[in-house]
Amino acid sequence: MKTVKILICEDLPSLREHARQVVSQTLERQEITPQFEEAANGTAAVKLAASFHPDLVLMDIAMPELNGIKAASQIWKQNPTMKILFWSQYQHEAYIRELGRIVPDEAIHGYLLKSEDDRSLSEALVSVLLLDLPFIGAQIEAVHKRLKDKSSAITDAEYETLLDVFAGLTDKAIAAKEHISYRGAQNRLSNLLIKLLKNEDAYLKESAGKEIFNPRTRLVFEALRRGLLNLEDLENQRKHLDDWLFNEFGFSREEG
Repeated sequence: MKTVKILICEDLPSLREHARQVVSQTLERQEITPQFEEAANGTAAVKLAASFHPDLVLMDIAMPELNGIKAASQIWKQNPTMKILFWSQYQHEAYIRELGRIVPDEAIHGYLLKSEDDRSLSEALVSVLLLDLPFIGAQIEAVHKRLKDKSSAITDAEYETLLDVFAGLTDKAIAAKEHISYRGAQNRLSNLLIKLLKNEDAYLKESAGKEIFNPRTRLVFEALRRGLLNLEDLENQRKHLDDWLFNEFGFSREEG
């Protein structure tokens, strides 16, 4: 039976164990035996990559000492063909831009979120490790899409504000949730209207709720039409909002 070396870089022991299980089950179905090494921080990951010579690195991004992107950059300097699969809880555009800048042309890599199911992780492993094909998760693809729309690029902060608008939060609620000023929340909405609707005056002059199809509703419809909003994010928004309401104000929908 063929053996492959897997380096798991993750600071949480429970997630390292979970990753080992998914990797083992995936590779054993392919009649491949995995040999593991683990790193709990980015510095250890770089050292292990140099000594262990893994066939694939499963890399978290948010790690102590050296984050996953900086660790990957150093690993690729040592070996530009090293396969790295980023497995992260973050989809922020800053990470995606940075990865686009540092990934060598000859490297095969992937990027998916921990919030995606184990089947996605299995598919990513097969694609990157066995098929020599890059793998980009569905939620990451959504960020790629909005970054490519140069005429109306949306920042991470504006994307979060769009989700808040979709959830029906007021300017004051957005300001409280995002820890920004009331004026800052209004500025984000104004910028979104300029980018997506080219019509700042509509927001400044028209009060939300006066019309069935008010500026906030038009924002969400336009973002959905362009594919700038990820539907899975929208489905998760209610849970995140409920958690925030309960933690900040002790409010529960079930209790009214």
